[in-house]
Amino acid sequence: MRILVVEDSSTSRMYLQEILKDVTGADAEIDCAASGEEALEKYEQKRLSGRGFNLIFMDIILPGMDGLQTLEKIRDIELKNAVSEENKTKAIITTALDDGAKATRAFFQCEAISYITKPITTDKIQAEMSKFGLI
Repeated sequence: MRILVVEDSSTSRMYLQEILKDVTGADAEIDCAASGEEALEKYEQKRLSGRGFNLIFMDIILPGMDGLQTLEKIRDIELKNAVSEENKTKAIITTALDDGAKATRAFFQCEAISYITKPITTDKIQAEMSKFGLI
């Protein structure tokens, strides 16, 4: 599994990376980005290599382009490249915002499969990934 963690806090990136290593095992490739712009760059590099990300953990509040704007751009890329529904990169929102409007946008416009509010725990990540057959 190839995973992209997008989080502006280095502590949160490292913490989520450790949880994902525990949950997914040693075979997972976990990459990180600190901004929406960096995430788009890494997403495009991976896609062009033919080994795109299977899953993105996306924080909403990021410097520059926010997480939802970033996901909308990723969905535009997938649409322009005729990526089938089953091959689209899955996205899980990880945020401190317990905001109904943001959650609605995440699900409907950004096609996120889950919206997890912080604090993030191993149990939350494992439950969400299991629910969607990712582990």
